[in-house]
Amino acid sequence: MIADPNAALAAAEGREPLRAVVVGAGGMGRWWARVVAASAMTELVGIADLAEGMPAEAIAQSGVADPAAVATGADGVDLALEVGADLLINPTVPVAHHPVTVKALHAGIPVLGEKPVTETLSEALSLMAHAELTGVPFMVSQSRRFFPQVRELRRFVAAHGPSVMTSAFFSLFTEMEGYRRSQRHPLLRDMGIHAFDTARYVLDADPVAVTARGTRPDWSVYAHDASVTATFEMSDDSLFVYQGTWNARGLPTYWNSEWRIGAQHGSATWDGTGAPVLGTEDEEETASLNAALAQALETPEPDQIDASLIEFVTSLRAGRRPMCEVHENILSFAMVEAAVASVDRGERVEVDALLEEARAEAIAAEADPDARAILQGWSSVREAIASR
Repeated sequence: MIADPNAALAAAEGREPLRAVVVGAGGMGRWWARVVAASAMTELVGIADLAEGMPAEAIAQSGVADPAAVATGADGVDLALEVGADLLINPTVPVAHHPVTVKALHAGIPVLGEKPVTETLSEALSLMAHAELTGVPFMVSQSRRFFPQVRELRRFVAAHGPSVMTSAFFSLFTEMEGYRRSQRHPLLRDMGIHAFDTARYVLDADPVAVTARGTRPDWSVYAHDASVTATFEMSDDSLFVYQGTWNARGLPTYWNSEWRIGAQHGSATWDGTGAPVLGTEDEEETASLNAALAQALETPEPDQIDASLIEFVTSLRAGRRPMCEVHENILSFAMVEAAVASVDRGERVEVDALLEEARAEAIAAEADPDARAILQGWSSVREAIASR
């Protein structure tokens, strides 16, 4: 599936906006509040947070025409039910993703969640089971997919693949405050998911196994490794190599990383912000490809979480599965957890084996007997993902 935010906006013109509640009024929640308030496809009707006063502060900076018309509360799902919301946006801290999402799904409220899907892979599989149990839509916002350059790279690989080697290099000296300082594998957990999901989307391939290593230089403010390299074996028999660091000064990349894709019939590079550069063995074809790419990128369009919101609303109205629906998203999150496991164990990690370990943990921890039965009924996690 390839998203077209401008076409979706044009098709939605004149329709009533969907009523949205944002749960979590921190930095990401405030960004989401601004996006919801500015969108012609949604109306911000509520913001919830456990911290008293935070929802009002988030509303004040959201840009809504009438701040008094936006409801507040401590529990996002209860608030969404109270105001008759059509969807819940969940940019809470990762540890809250599972309980908030489970409650919303069982209340019949579609959920657009922030990445990562939840705190652990076992909890992510639990959410997958609850989505199957309730039949209520649950999408994870992987905002990097919605850059138009990423879409065009996917088109290029589809026409000139299969790929053989893809690399993403990220380097930005960053000394974050807060929990990242003490978190295990902070770079992998915060930044890895963006590149991993982008690679899956561009290559139209899924992870099979990974070998990863991390390092912590003496000058790092982080207690654990914030510099990593990971080599993924992909389902198309290609390799995807990720290198990332928050520890190196000078010559920074953009947040999107720097990319190089090598395929059977051509290669592409992208600096993470401008137009990709496409190339084949034929000079005329190369010139034509890059001219067509420049034309495709001429028209501005929404990206990042603006485009995530458009995709979710459009899918709800059409009654179709959205991009980044939880089943599709699991393997991006599994890439993070497999890379973490590889660093910790010092060995190659097979993704399917890790998924089955997580399923056993999910079954043991699941409190809902119906969700537990779904987890137990899958022939394998990979098959459960593919069946959707």
